[in-house]
Amino acid sequence: MKHEIVNTKSYISVPTSEQAVVSEHIKTCEKFRVNVKITQHKLPTMYWIPKLHKNPYKARFIASSSSCTTTELSILLTSCLTKIKEHVQFYCDKTYENSGKNLFWSIKNSTEVLDKLHINNFLASSINTYDFSTLYTTLPHDMIKDKLSKLIIKTFDREKRTYLACNAIHAYFTNEPVKHHTLWTCSEVCESLAFLLDNIFVRYGSAIYRQVIGIPMGTNCAPLVADLFLYCFESEFMLSLKPDSQADIIKAFNSTSRYLDDIFNLDNPYFDGLISSIYPKELKLNKANSSDNSASFLDLDLSIQNGIISSKIYDKRDDFNFSIVNFPQLDGDVPRATSYGVYISQLIRFARACSSVEDFNIRNRALTEKLLKQGYRYHKLRKTFSKFYHRNLLLINKYKCNLKTLLRQGITHPEFYGDVLYKLRSIIGHKNFQNMFIKRIKRFINRGYDRVILQRTARLAVHPSTVDSHAVLFACATTVRI
Repeated sequence: MKHEIVNTKSYISVPTSEQAVVSEHIKTCEKFRVNVKITQHKLPTMYWIPKLHKNPYKARFIASSSSCTTTELSILLTSCLTKIKEHVQFYCDKTYENSGKNLFWSIKNSTEVLDKLHINNFLASSINTYDFSTLYTTLPHDMIKDKLSKLIIKTFDREKRTYLACNAIHAYFTNEPVKHHTLWTCSEVCESLAFLLDNIFVRYGSAIYRQVIGIPMGTNCAPLVADLFLYCFESEFMLSLKPDSQADIIKAFNSTSRYLDDIFNLDNPYFDGLISSIYPKELKLNKANSSDNSASFLDLDLSIQNGIISSKIYDKRDDFNFSIVNFPQLDGDVPRATSYGVYISQLIRFARACSSVEDFNIRNRALTEKLLKQGYRYHKLRKTFSKFYHRNLLLINKYKCNLKTLLRQGITHPEFYGDVLYKLRSIIGHKNFQNMFIKRIKRFINRGYDRVILQRTARLAVHPSTVDSHAVLFACATTVRI
């Protein structure tokens, strides 16, 4: 950690105390009508987390800014910049309608990428992905101030409002005083951003360091600052293109998508040669995929075959050589309905991303295998899947599979069926036990329950000799996935 701070140009040691910096921050925050809580009278420290998807492993350094002198200011700036981004996106949408130029490459999630692919009927000849190396730690402060201040001023001018009323939840433009909101003028928004950039301090031991290049991962507004900063260069580049002589370049860049520091290009042979015309030299952009026919972007694994793009889920955690702790454990206090709701949310995610039913079923089987080990019930997973199916027919119809087939092929079977165990135990001692036993086993077989596991479950519920006397019911049993 010390090596990272001392041996980098991003941080410089300052001959001051933490108390002196904290006192100065409190005074300035009062100027912006921001209250610094007693518990926030401190500077952030540094910690790091491993990038386990890299080979070899790398470190990501983060400033623990969740509770420090600039936290409340950063939270308000986040609300302000979020509103400015909304305005910018609306403005760019109108610009696209009028000029045919897409100035706004920033996306919120992979669904927007899938929407762009859908518009192109999933036809493509090449796909490419890029990422910025150490984006946050290389952003020049003066350049951020210049670009974002101009953007903020333009936004205020177009809104024709005096104030940006903000709190920890949201912000909006207004001319009138508003209760429970901090009202900032255009100059105050710019000044607060400049103050935050000029006062990025971290403490290591008793030593105080100031970050003079880049912005720390960990402060609330960092992603928005980086996102809008890149937008400024991207929009300037797009506006510089001439429709008469560069229509093919405009068309190629209109499909560009960027999620923070990751960029996705579809059929764009010009991007490599124009990188230096788009972004400043301080930012280094690297090509992430080795083949133009396949790439991973966010949670999508994309590939081209015969000019058609197919997609499926990409999860970097699949490459880890250890199990990941995620999803609720049903032996805890998490509500059951909420837990099974998590399963539905994942199914929706799989269905959106997976082009083929085979990939959808693979993901469903892997997930249900894990959920079964965490206390979920097979029959409840089936019921939950049925609920998902009937509520998302437009999403699932592309697979051209009925519910029974998806249940049979997509849900992993457990070591034994809890619902079968319960049903069989409930009829023990009944005078018509033999007939009821046969009917219930046949009913479960018709639902797609595996005969091997049915037989195993039946042996847990009733005497094995009774099960063996009905061996014909479990005939043609095959090996199943456990």
